[in-house]
Amino acid sequence: MKKKLLMFSLAILSSCAIADRSSIVIPESNTDRLTSQNTNLSTSALFNAYIGKDLLQRRLAEMYVIGVIDSTEGELWCDFKIASPNAIKEQVFNALKSGTISSPQKRASSTIKNKLKNLLPCRESK
Repeated sequence: MKKKLLMFSLAILSSCAIADRSSIVIPESNTDRLTSQNTNLSTSALFNAYIGKDLLQRRLAEMYVIGVIDSTEGELWCDFKIASPNAIKEQVFNALKSGTISSPQKRASSTIKNKLKNLLPCRESK
């Protein structure tokens, strides 16, 4: 529980900063999979890692994308009952790809959230 609270706090604090990471930071230890240094990535940095040849970079980029998708489910976008996870990931990939041209320095998480919000908005039940 404390780890989750710490990760959540780090994510909130980092959302106040401007995206300035130019690449994903590889953890120093093989036992580490996530690092707080990877919470402030630009759209272009995440996309480059996501499509890069370095397997570890791609895995960490995938974890970042899945974390944003998972943390916004039911709040910014409906849920996996509406669309398959693969279809959602494809749309996120397309958003990151186009974002590298239109706004490469924008926070990658903002690019992903904007796509999900516009793609699968939750409808309020009447």
